[in-house]
Amino acid sequence: MPFPGCAYLYNACGKADRIRRCIDGSDCCLCNGGVSLGPFPEYKARFTMFSPASSATELFEFADPQSTVSRKYEEALRVAVKYGVRVTYCGSIDDQVVSMESSIFSPVSHPYIYRAVFVDGRIHAPNFLSHLIGFALKLRNLGVSDHGLIRELSTALAGSLYTGEGHSRLYEDDRVYDLAIEFALETSAIRDVPLDVKEYQVPTNANPYVLPWIMRGLLEEDFVKTELDTEVTELLKQFDEWKPTTKVLKDVKYRLEAVRSKL
Repeated sequence: MPFPGCAYLYNACGKADRIRRCIDGSDCCLCNGGVSLGPFPEYKARFTMFSPASSATELFEFADPQSTVSRKYEEALRVAVKYGVRVTYCGSIDDQVVSMESSIFSPVSHPYIYRAVFVDGRIHAPNFLSHLIGFALKLRNLGVSDHGLIRELSTALAGSLYTGEGHSRLYEDDRVYDLAIEFALETSAIRDVPLDVKEYQVPTNANPYVLPWIMRGLLEEDFVKTELDTEVTELLKQFDEWKPTTKVLKDVKYRLEAVRSKL
């Protein structure tokens, strides 16, 4: 039976998103590079200057949780998870249009929500940063806080607006769609778990001292210390081997040196 808000959820997430009826009757929604929190805010002036009344400028309204489109989107998501829809948010590690925080709709949490990161193997070899993002999303999928790590790294992960392919490349990989279907088919049903929505504010000037404290808090989580010790050890090895080439990523590594002993 159709449920209210499903079509709106589909439209709100992005033009290449997919809603599929799985073979066992489960519903799943895949949001690829969705603008759940709008595009990168620094692009707003550029879009407004050239096309102030276009639909593209309306996407920035998602960054305001009190806007009409944001409230309708949140309500649609509440209805979807209430009726058992499994929602997968997938972001590209070098998306040039939408931040990772926006792609995975970071402020919301629910057992029916799964998050993943797409890394284009043609361009990026696995390294510390990609594994760190995957580690943070794994924690979110397990119901453990990432202490704002994805938010803090989102700007550093941004791809080139002129030459980047990150925003479109993940639409072309069948494994992304397979992942959403697997999540729908392989998860148990639950009842009466409401959607949790944290307060969101548009990022302002970053404080360089926040990242070390975020990492410290993440690594001090009891679940991380007791269940993920092997993965943390592997992250340390990858951190030592990581040789970032851009100024932004070199700065990320410099700031993380402060908590190296905890990695």
